Amino acid sequence: MPLLHFRFHQRPRQKRAPGCRRLALAAFLAVSCGGLRRAPAPEAGPAGVAVAVAVVVDAAIAVGAPVQAAAGPEGARTAIDLIANRVQALTHSDGRLVIDAGSPDFLKFIDGNWKTSWILGEKDQGRPAALVAGISALLFFPLDTDGDGAGGAGLGDTLLSVFARSLAPQQRLSVFVNEKPVATLDVDQQGKRYDVTVPAGALKLGENRVRLTFRSAGTTASGKRSAAAITALSIGRASLGPARAPGKLAAVETVDLGGVKRRALVAGGSTGDRLSFYLAIPAGARLALAYGATAPGVSADVRVAADGVRPRTLHQGPAAQRWTEATLDLGAAAGQAARIDLVGRGGRVAWAEPRLVVKAPDVVPMLARKKFDHIFVWMVDTLRADKVHVYNPATRVQTPTYDAFAADATRFEWAQVPGTWSLPSHASLLTGVYPVVHKATAHAARLSPDVPFIAEEMKKAGFKTALFSSNGYVSGKWGFERGWDVYRNFIRESLPNGAEYLWKTAKPWVLANQARREFAYLATVEPHVIYNPPKKFLVKYWNKPYRGPIKPSQSGVQLGLIKGGKLKVTDNDKAYLEALHDGEITQSDAAFRIFVDDLKTAGLYDSSAIIVVSDHGDEFYEHGSVGHGHTVYQELVHVPLLIRAPGLLPPGKVVHADVEVMDLFATMLDLAGARPPAGTEGTSLLPLAEDEVGQSPRAALTLDGSTARGLKVARYRLIEAGRLELFDEYEDRREQHSVAAERPIALRQMRDVFSILHAYEDRWNKTRWGTAANLTPEFTRDVGWN
Repeated sequence: MPLLHFRFHQRPRQKRAPGCRRLALAAFLAVSCGGLRRAPAPEAGPAGVAVAVAVVVDAAIAVGAPVQAAAGPEGARTAIDLIANRVQALTHSDGRLVIDAGSPDFLKFIDGNWKTSWILGEKDQGRPAALVAGISALLFFPLDTDGDGAGGAGLGDTLLSVFARSLAPQQRLSVFVNEKPVATLDVDQQGKRYDVTVPAGALKLGENRVRLTFRSAGTTASGKRSAAAITALSIGRASLGPARAPGKLAAVETVDLGGVKRRALVAGGSTGDRLSFYLAIPAGARLALAYGATAPGVSADVRVAADGVRPRTLHQGPAAQRWTEATLDLGAAAGQAARIDLVGRGGRVAWAEPRLVVKAPDVVPMLARKKFDHIFVWMVDTLRADKVHVYNPATRVQTPTYDAFAADATRFEWAQVPGTWSLPSHASLLTGVYPVVHKATAHAARLSPDVPFIAEEMKKAGFKTALFSSNGYVSGKWGFERGWDVYRNFIRESLPNGAEYLWKTAKPWVLANQARREFAYLATVEPHVIYNPPKKFLVKYWNKPYRGPIKPSQSGVQLGLIKGGKLKVTDNDKAYLEALHDGEITQSDAAFRIFVDDLKTAGLYDSSAIIVVSDHGDEFYEHGSVGHGHTVYQELVHVPLLIRAPGLLPPGKVVHADVEVMDLFATMLDLAGARPPAGTEGTSLLPLAEDEVGQSPRAALTLDGSTARGLKVARYRLIEAGRLELFDEYEDRREQHSVAAERPIALRQMRDVFSILHAYEDRWNKTRWGTAANLTPEFTRDVGWN
């Protein structure tokens, strides 16, 4: 991020004694933040995927019955509906992987069009198609050797068939697979199938990369530059011979077997199909479904595969011309990223209501929606989760007040911020939308006036509203002044801006409104640079003389110099920098204690909803640098989130599901007894406290402008930032070793979720669509999926 981005984020030096001088606001920073201040694990992996058929019984035959829904195993409920999530399924038809480039199916092969150079949503000669943006585009597909897919029983020469039409005369296409050249061919301006034999030596198990590079581009009717229109692709063993036009992808049909009609997934192959769902499997989940065939001589196989173990067959047998119910134990694959294959052999199999089911709760959750008249947000700038003891018992940082508060609140274990510096993160928290929607993503960008804003919504709910901010970005200059009865920004007012001063200023307003509904957003700035804690806090982490170049009152500017390579530091200097930061965290904890004590004294503590959260963290060389705003690794992204709502959220509760700080917008309105407005992308977190499984798996997205994306789903986190990385968050919380090459199933599962979310992040609606890791039927209907 350009240096200019930090100009209004640095906190001036605190006025701690007469004669102290603040740093000039014009001082540039090189930590990409936004408030000119001054980043129990499940088992490590499946030892084996033990699976067994738990129940297989014939369905009752009812002639002429209406469409019948599955009742489900007794004592179970649906966790993931595979029909609703069919956009995530890969279809193998007659031994070939089939890709429809003109439908949402294409998204999961092009990372949702994240830097893969496609023009989507187009038609060519009346048919839906994807256009190559310019002259070159990328796509990715997985290969395995499980016998019934594109790879067959072992990697061999493979036929890549591209159904395409050139949009420029005298066109030539060069095809590269895993950056190895495999073919160059002429492409006509008439739509045709082009076959390319990819030698086995160019392929690999797991993910494969295809680059299509053309000689020239033409201009479409809409004025876009494109080399070619692609309608479909197929990948299969060369021994299968030339491909026909790709068969129909998995579609939902009403299938009548033996007089019983069921909603079922059916693919279009004549000799057999395989539908592969790459999913984050909930712990304890089983697969429930019914299957049958419309013709004799067809068999149905169900298989599960996870990284590091051999695929296991859960069920294999003839598919009768009636419905057969099955509930299948997923064994050790439950709780992992896994692939579930539904395989038909010898003809088409209909799979009715396939779903992952989990044990039903003993009591149906009925969350009482208690309303709060006092709602306070204590925002701690630049506090990463692993610096707080309740998140990381091994940390040296002393946070006794935050720890005590966590024991009295509900703690969200995996809160992820939407941006890695203050402006986009605060904006998402206060609007309930991703940065691509609120537009506050660069130093010169203001919050969009078209998005909802928390202060305005709270006023509609009858609240008095106040903003007390020590963050330079959370100010009117960037569009944050809307809807506040009291609006203060201490940096913009050239006033002291420490957390104690902020609360001292806010306290009279809070107490004066004690008899009214009130909402206060308290945007504190410690431990953001400058790192300049009082000696009583610093001595806990550095109690010896320091004679290096780091000057606490200039640490904001110096971080910029360090990041730019203009200030060289030793290991001792690095340790001193982190000690300064840690001292400020303990200083923040002490200020929070005053806030809590004052609320208790006023009799407000037990009648208030209090949220403690951060906007991002700081890096201390976990990935080679310092500060923030330059990566999307967890030291910048994973933040503490604690919500205390007496009588509503259970004290000491820990929610392990992935959540987004963006969700706090809807959560605050829920606490107030109000509904989020139309256009809100996040959803309330309150139901998670009673029913975490019913709200999972969840996807948590972080954006760093147009340069990087990070996505967490359960065990894994995917990073797309020039290169693709996959991290096991349970084994490697500091994200030091990418397992992308070692765990192809987990990688494909994460790519599928990333692709859907990235493609629709500008209009996502969790309340209606669920998350990209667990979609609702409304998503498929709204996006026009078959």
